[in-house]
Amino acid sequence: MNNPLVSIITNTYNRADLIHRCIESIQKQTYRNYEHIIVDGCSTDNTEEVVKNYHDDHIKYIKLDRRGPQIQMRAGADAATGKYVTFLDDDDEYLPEKIEKQVSFFETRPKKVGMIYCWMSYYNDLNKVINIHKTEIRGNAADIAPSAPLVCGTPTLMIRREIFEGVGGCYNDSIGFVGSDWELATRICQICEVDYIPEPLVKVYVNHGHPRLTTDFYKDKAKRGILFAQHFLKEFSGAFDRHPEYAKIHYYTLARCYSKLKQRKEAIDYLKKYFKSRPELIPSIKAIIGVVIGK
Repeated sequence: MNNPLVSIITNTYNRADLIHRCIESIQKQTYRNYEHIIVDGCSTDNTEEVVKNYHDDHIKYIKLDRRGPQIQMRAGADAATGKYVTFLDDDDEYLPEKIEKQVSFFETRPKKVGMIYCWMSYYNDLNKVINIHKTEIRGNAADIAPSAPLVCGTPTLMIRREIFEGVGGCYNDSIGFVGSDWELATRICQICEVDYIPEPLVKVYVNHGHPRLTTDFYKDKAKRGILFAQHFLKEFSGAFDRHPEYAKIHYYTLARCYSKLKQRKEAIDYLKKYFKSRPELIPSIKAIIGVVIGK
């Protein structure tokens, strides 16, 4: 196997007491040719001190004077020099063979495969597995990727750097929900094929008592949900033209969000589109209406 350089990007902000888990899981990787790019979005705690105390030549620490998923990921991409780019959140962990297995698999794939993903396990605060995100999609996923968050989970993705740069090298934070790994992976699926390793190689921790890094960016959630769903319907309209049923999740989101905003007409319009995209539900709906009106 070749031994290409891998760039691992970590965004952080005020996680001095958590980031050790991320750093040390990378230090334990069986694959050693990597650079760990830690992009600090103007932390006000001692995150910088904690990172620099590792005295690890693999680490490139970048401190910005502002923060945000798109800004920080773009700064990490600018610093990356590896053949492949991957990611790890500052409160999560890689299993020791994560990088080695992905690189080894990637090096056997044809050039048209631009992204390799794996599965990921969700852990609670008692360090117990509460869910495993499994997806089995390979090849051309351009049409199915916009239909649901199937190919997603930023820490699971390994991407050829030229492919990553080809989609802008960062999240798109102008689409409602910031730092959307689903949207990023969907853009990537439009320009290359994908493959996967069928095992969980990432540990994602929830309920650790810290706010999410994107918490401050999620005000007006209903309005953001509308913007997000409309972005998908417009940006990936070709997929929905070919497969109208794939749009159902976005119609449902729009119906719920407009309902929360008490915009009844819009909510009903998208609810109709949702049911139209799910013809298998029509008999049940007619039966319920029949019961209600006594037929």
